[in-house]
Amino acid sequence: MSSDAVIFIPGIKGTKLVETNRTPFDTMWSGIQSNFETIERLELTLGTGRAYYDERIQTIIGAGEIEELAYAEFLRDLDTEKPRFIFNYDWRYSSEHNGARLAQFIGYLIEKSDAAAGVKKFDTFDFVTHSLGNFVLRNYMHRKGTSRIGKAVLTVPPFKGSIDIVSAAIIGEGFFPNVKAKIRKLIRGMPGALELLPTYEGASRFNPAARHTFFNFNHWQKNITSANAAEVAKMKRALADARRVVNSGLQDLAKLPASMRNRILIIARHGYANTYQSVLVHKKGVGGTGNFVDLEHAYRSEHGDGRVPHASSCIYHDKVQTLMVLDSIWHREYSHGFFLKDERVQQLVNRFLFGRKRFAHFFPGNPVKPVTGLVKKTDAMSGLAHWEAQF
Repeated sequence: MSSDAVIFIPGIKGTKLVETNRTPFDTMWSGIQSNFETIERLELTLGTGRAYYDERIQTIIGAGEIEELAYAEFLRDLDTEKPRFIFNYDWRYSSEHNGARLAQFIGYLIEKSDAAAGVKKFDTFDFVTHSLGNFVLRNYMHRKGTSRIGKAVLTVPPFKGSIDIVSAAIIGEGFFPNVKAKIRKLIRGMPGALELLPTYEGASRFNPAARHTFFNFNHWQKNITSANAAEVAKMKRALADARRVVNSGLQDLAKLPASMRNRILIIARHGYANTYQSVLVHKKGVGGTGNFVDLEHAYRSEHGDGRVPHASSCIYHDKVQTLMVLDSIWHREYSHGFFLKDERVQQLVNRFLFGRKRFAHFFPGNPVKPVTGLVKKTDAMSGLAHWEAQF
């Protein structure tokens, strides 16, 4: 199926947020830059209905340019003459909010192409998403269907979340490196970020054994649940909104017709030894902290890309073609945030979207393999469960 244009949807790390009510615009967030002096301005406040706004009345923050270091090479090397567009978004807001904006953006591009002289009116688009960007596209699918989608490549997608966002909410690390601990309280009130909470089986459990979920406010550490009333209200609201979107606002790819699933490619990554897999939550924790999330002794392994484990990225392997890019001495630095800098990924995207021959994933040395299964295992020492992709 031939499309008319390409739309790229980035992830958190590759997206800048800027304050537009200042001269010059002030960068509030960047996945590359660090130690922002005014990061508190990212705080959201609750509005009526399901609306969120910047907390400070004179602060107006929006999506800025995407990170050149993460994406410029990839976008430049797309092997097509088709028009290319970047859909940038404010990741603090829910995928429901950003999915609606994507629908408006697509409508705008269609109307613009119809108005432009000498340009065929756009009908369908190819999509490439990185990380959280797949949530935005899947909300659009849920909302508008797939009639405007030609093909789609979803790279390192956290379909079932990541423990790294838990780390970010507790200590300020994870998906938000180098911003120190200031970010942790802000994250707790951002539904878009909380949509990344892990939901795959075995991600977390109470010790002693009992079911645990980070979407239940009462399952969080007591120092968080006993915060001041305003912080508690924001987190409860953001958790509820994130849970609703994750449960009922994202397209389940397995439920798409085969004709559409055959036009989707998922690319995951293997080989980063410190990828969080699962974690214990102690009802009576260190220093008397109830529901203590033991990140220090969490189970980590190479079954992921440094941020997203196979248990999250490979859940559709039996319904949608899923490829695993293996660690390589020449591409070792390209973990989650810089995945699209890997030349193998660039070639896979070009072959799948624009290749004239039948799509093939082969490279010399066989560093890319189809995912054939997901197997649940238990660590003998910690008793923690984890999932390993088979390829």
